[in-house]
Amino acid sequence: MHLPEHFPGDIVATLAFGIIAILLVVAGYKLFDWALPKLDFDEEIKKGNVAMGMVVGAFIIGICLVVARVVAAVLGS
Repeated sequence: MHLPEHFPGDIVATLAFGIIAILLVVAGYKLFDWALPKLDFDEEIKKGNVAMGMVVGAFIIGICLVVARVVAAVLGS
């Protein structure tokens, strides 16, 4: 099996951008949690509040979509 010469660089770039994307998603969630101090998301989810879980999940998906667009723009895709 023959791999292209740029394959190792692509793997490193994928891992680097993956780690950066995960950090950005976590930072976005923390910022969201900080911006709404009256709501304790973790406590509400532990209580079984499905609606809060859906809101947090939708927010995380939204952040992921934004981060994906940014990474794609940086890579020129």
